[in-house]
Amino acid sequence: MQKKLGSFRTKGVHLNLESTLDKSRKFLMSYKDPWQADPMTSLSEDLDARPYRLWHKCIAEFVGTLVFIYVGTMNGINGSASGLVGAALAHGFTIFAMVSSLGPISGGHFNPSVSLAITLAGKLNPMHLPFYVMSQILGGFVGALLSRASSLGDAYSVGLGGATLMGDGITWEHGLITEIMLTAILNHVILLTAVDTSSNVLAPLAIGLTLALDVCAGGAVTGASMNPARSLGPNIAAALFVDFDRRRNPFMLTTYLTARSLWSYHWIYYAGPIVGATLAAGLYRLFLGRNKNRLL
Repeated sequence: MQKKLGSFRTKGVHLNLESTLDKSRKFLMSYKDPWQADPMTSLSEDLDARPYRLWHKCIAEFVGTLVFIYVGTMNGINGSASGLVGAALAHGFTIFAMVSSLGPISGGHFNPSVSLAITLAGKLNPMHLPFYVMSQILGGFVGALLSRASSLGDAYSVGLGGATLMGDGITWEHGLITEIMLTAILNHVILLTAVDTSSNVLAPLAIGLTLALDVCAGGAVTGASMNPARSLGPNIAAALFVDFDRRRNPFMLTTYLTARSLWSYHWIYYAGPIVGATLAAGLYRLFLGRNKNRLL
């Protein structure tokens, strides 16, 4: 029981210290509420003396959605020559950059359907969902307004403000199924890369690539929205400014869509992502989630 002065670093003391630290680490990890553990966060943030609060996360969602919608609508206004490939790259690279930079703060959703899927998967507090969605919708609208401020009136109206519209001859049934499938694929990848693994370094790349592939697959059908914030804000801005530009310049082409036609079958851009997110979350919770995340 007696120890000499300076002999503190003995084998027994080391074992006791390691055991104490291990117990503390396990306690901290078990204490962590999964609802507070947004995807893309790491243990270093969990132990941070100044963790991010809900309003920090809402600001991150607002900024990320704003940038995403701004780049997407600017591509729709000015990038017609690049076609679907250009649109896919613009959206994919932007979401890759935003998830990489803002993901550690809020989870990097930037999409109400993603927030819904993660909530249904049990990884986001349901009380936080309305605040996330409101931040995303507001960010999308501000991003659309900034794209109008960055564009000439003629170019903005010709490009319909980058709004999401169904392709020529596409019925609402085709559009709805397309939005459901594209959203389900996107959320499936998000849940199994950013949410369900502790090693999610490649999650932003996987999400960006999936989004780009979805745009290539369904862009000609519905514009491949997969995101109510991507559809609502730009369409409101287009309804406000396209007809205004036409009235201001009577010599502009008369083939522009009217504000009323911007909303034709627009409900598919909300119903489709909601159903797609629910399907992806259901598959995750029932069959595909790892360990305790899987019910069956």
